[in-house]
Amino acid sequence: MRHFIALIALLGAVFAPADLRAQKQDSLVVLRDTFARPFPVVWRAIKQIIEEQHCGIESEKQSFDEQTEVYRGNIRSAPCVLASGEDSTYDVLKRYGRVPIIRGGVWTSGRIQYNFNVKDLPDKKVQVVLTAELSGFEAYVTHLSHAWNANGILERQMMQRLREVLTKPKEDRGSSSGQ
Repeated sequence: MRHFIALIALLGAVFAPADLRAQKQDSLVVLRDTFARPFPVVWRAIKQIIEEQHCGIESEKQSFDEQTEVYRGNIRSAPCVLASGEDSTYDVLKRYGRVPIIRGGVWTSGRIQYNFNVKDLPDKKVQVVLTAELSGFEAYVTHLSHAWNANGILERQMMQRLREVLTKPKEDRGSSSGQ
């Protein structure tokens, strides 16, 4: 009888539904780019593109090493709302990452948070490393916010926008006239 119970337990573990086993998570997308622009220009451009997304700045830290004359910094956006409401949130979230499976769950809000690491390089260039994290509030089963890795779509759009801002001619960057 003990062997029969052990066999049933083993079969149950092997054939358990996917949501009872560990859920597969997308790997973290890390985007890197290098710009031949001064550190302060790149820093301001990052802040500009975050503001264009109607996100605030959650934190920004910048330091200057006097011995090596190298700037470093980190800018983290506030969570940017992607979707809200029960009807469309899940559809929006699954477009940008692997949403955690919660049987019977109802997603009521979705957000993304960007993290930019910025570093001066010895050759007068600046390296930017961008990562992002999705999160959403599940309101029916867990009543919790859950976080997971984004799939890279929104990060690539942000990095492309940064390239556009940093490669505009100087006269286009400063003007805000509607000509």
